[in-house]
Amino acid sequence: MNRYGVFLVAGFSSFFVEACNVDECNGDYFFDPLNDLNEGLFERSHHWSNGFPFTNRWEKGAINFSDDGMKIELSDDPKKNEKYTYRSGELRSRHFYGYGCFSIEMKPVSSPGIITSFFLFSGQHDKYEGSNAQHNEIDIEFVGKHTESVQFNFWTNDNDYSSNNAVLIPLGFDASKAFHEYAMRWKKDRIQWFVDGEMRYEVLQSKSNPIPTVSDSRLKIMANVWPVDDKLASWAGKVDILNQPLNGTYRNLSFTPDKGCRGDK
Repeated sequence: MNRYGVFLVAGFSSFFVEACNVDECNGDYFFDPLNDLNEGLFERSHHWSNGFPFTNRWEKGAINFSDDGMKIELSDDPKKNEKYTYRSGELRSRHFYGYGCFSIEMKPVSSPGIITSFFLFSGQHDKYEGSNAQHNEIDIEFVGKHTESVQFNFWTNDNDYSSNNAVLIPLGFDASKAFHEYAMRWKKDRIQWFVDGEMRYEVLQSKSNPIPTVSDSRLKIMANVWPVDDKLASWAGKVDILNQPLNGTYRNLSFTPDKGCRGDK
């Protein structure tokens, strides 16, 4: 299952990002209610596709903002000369960030074969000056066939996507029904994941299975919604978009450098 989860990344794309300078990569505190696109912090992927196992293309028009937050819309929208009929959106931070707490409130899509994500990422095509250009990632992701659970995951210097770190955590509620707060605290010696201010999972730094470090790569903040190729239906379920469009909803995104998340003791 973890091998399938690795595809929740931008690293399979041809999206090119210029190297940022040291100040841009440090990352100051911010809070964004996601009522509008803050162009100083974020951009939207547009006119490209990741390829397998994503079965969609990214378009900036699939992300919309309102007083209720940000909606990423997945729809069946065939267009001439486009390989993929499904259209969806991806939000990407313009800068890279180091250790701290990354928090968001979200409602994932509840539909088989659909992934709703909030994650940190760097790789060969999303890198800053001085990084090792390896795939490093920390995830919060929902698999649409069972939104009563959340999946946590990470990869460290893993361009081959060979690690096996995914865990599925029961929530005790259906995450698609109401906003809840999800957070990742990235530290030098551990990663902690929180739900509504309660730590639900922790991984410690180890030589046998190291976690990402700032010395190797700072990470971008990203969110996306995407349909999974039917070949991976055993993990995510088979896509069946009958009552479209489908929307993943986000609000109140924040980053606090070198600080704990709500509920961290």
